[in-house]
Amino acid sequence: MRFRVLGPVRLDTRTPAAAKPRAVLATLLVRAGSVVSSDALIDELWPDEPPRTAASTLHVYICHVRKALAESGAGRPLVSRPPGYVLHVEPHDLDLRRFETLSEEGRVALKAEDFGAASRSLGEALALWTGPALSGVPQGVVLRSAATRLEELRLGVLEQRITADLKLGRHQELTGELMELAVEHPLRERLHCQLIVALHRSGRCSDAVRAYRVVRRSLHEELGIGPGPDLTRLHDHVLGAAGSAPASAAAHRRAPASRAHRRTP
Repeated sequence: MRFRVLGPVRLDTRTPAAAKPRAVLATLLVRAGSVVSSDALIDELWPDEPPRTAASTLHVYICHVRKALAESGAGRPLVSRPPGYVLHVEPHDLDLRRFETLSEEGRVALKAEDFGAASRSLGEALALWTGPALSGVPQGVVLRSAATRLEELRLGVLEQRITADLKLGRHQELTGELMELAVEHPLRERLHCQLIVALHRSGRCSDAVRAYRVVRRSLHEELGIGPGPDLTRLHDHVLGAAGSAPASAAAHRRAPASRAHRRTP
């Protein structure tokens, strides 16, 4: 993998040392194959107010990126194209493109109920991440937006991989991971649903009830809303069923006495 944006921005063997040339490289990579205008790059590098020398300074940064690309053996993939520049990258050379390919393979396998293949593909996709996306560079509007989008994609793929693993009966292996994720993402209901399912299937009914109460409280305190329909159904059908067991047992214990009473003249 020659180019990496799923974590610190890196160009294998020769990443530009200065922060702003790295930001230029990152902006071109998240829009690989598309023209990025000089104005957009200037706005990204100087979001508040660009200096009068912004255009010439940008040209210097472009030269730094081209030199780094050449020294890494990438050739000349960065070309000028009015009104700016375009970076041509082979899909297998960019971790983001590989992530997208593996994620799609996993989604297709999950839809086809091939849970083993889904877990493998989605797990491989997640393994490409080495930290927060596009880290290590100053971020303007483009990179901040891209980082947010990529993190949302990562979490979606993670939830899909956990779904596949739950289908494979790996609930006990998942509980620790899901408990950490629930703390990191207190308002992400799907992760909390998965945690409750994993706990319940592991025989930890009281922990499952507690997990439901935690997310219900977080949603109320942070957003002023109650649990969504998936969480509510899960509580009613899974946790509610577990909670009704003692009542059913008590009713069963009372039944003989009632029948005996009816037989008494």
